[in-house]
Amino acid sequence: MLNAVEGEVESQPMCPSHPAREAVRTCERCGRYACSWCEREGGQCRECSRQAALAVPDSRVRARRATWALGTSAAITALALPLGLWGVFGSEGSVDLDEMRVLYGLLSIGSGVMEIVGQIFFLMWLHRVVRQLKAWGQDIGTSPGWAVAFWFIPFASLVKPYQIVKAIAEQVGGSYLAASLPLSLWWGTNILARLLNRVEQQTFDKVGTIEGAPASASYAIGLGTTLCSVVTVVCCIQILRVIQEQLDRRRAGMEAPYIPPTEEDAPVAA
Repeated sequence: MLNAVEGEVESQPMCPSHPAREAVRTCERCGRYACSWCEREGGQCRECSRQAALAVPDSRVRARRATWALGTSAAITALALPLGLWGVFGSEGSVDLDEMRVLYGLLSIGSGVMEIVGQIFFLMWLHRVVRQLKAWGQDIGTSPGWAVAFWFIPFASLVKPYQIVKAIAEQVGGSYLAASLPLSLWWGTNILARLLNRVEQQTFDKVGTIEGAPASASYAIGLGTTLCSVVTVVCCIQILRVIQEQLDRRRAGMEAPYIPPTEEDAPVAA
C-alpha cells in the first residue's frame, strides 16, 4: 500500500484472519501471519497449537484399562476381609492356621498380580495425561517420564506422586476440583497400607513361635492392611475417572473447528 506522506510502500503485514490488525509474528509451524489475538506461546498460531495438541493421543483407553485392573484388584483384596474377621473374632480352636495360610496365600497371589497390572496401567495413563497437558501448554513441573519415575525413587515416592496427581487435578479443573477429590485419603491410606503390610508379614511369620504374637494379632493387622488397600484403590479409581472426564471435555472442545474472533470480540481497553 502506498504511503501518501513518505511516498514509500508500507510493508507491515496484516493478519489473514483479521485483516484490520497488524501481524505480530509468523507461525513457526505453518509460516502464517498472526496478530495478538491469534498468537500462542511457543511461536505457533492458534490453529497450529490446536493441531499439535490433538496430535497427542488421548488417554481414554488407558483410563478404562487402569479402572478395570484396579477394580478387579480391589474386589479380590476385599475377599480377604471375611478371613480377617474370622481370624480376629473367632475362637482360637476354630481357626486352622494352615488353612488360613493357604487361603491368604491364594488371595495374595491373585490380588498381587492384579495390583501390579493395575499399577502398570495407571502409570501408563499418568504418563499420557502429563504428555497431553504439556502439549496443551500446561506445565505441572515435571516431564511425563519423571512423573512415572518418581514412583520408584526411595523417599521421593512418599511425596512426589501425590504432588503430581494434585497438580494434574488443579490444571484440568482448578483448585476447587482438586479440593473435592479424595487425594489426601487416597495417599494416606496408601502409605498406611504399605506400613501395615510390612508389619503383617513380620508378625505372621512369628505366629506359633515362643516369642511370636497370637494369631489373632496377625489377622487384625492383616484386616487393617486389607481395608486400607481397598480404600486406596476406590479413591484412586474415583480420582482417575474425574480427571479423565475433564480431559475428555477439553479435548472435545479442541476438536471443534477454530473460529477466529471478530472485531466485536475484541477486548475492551482499560
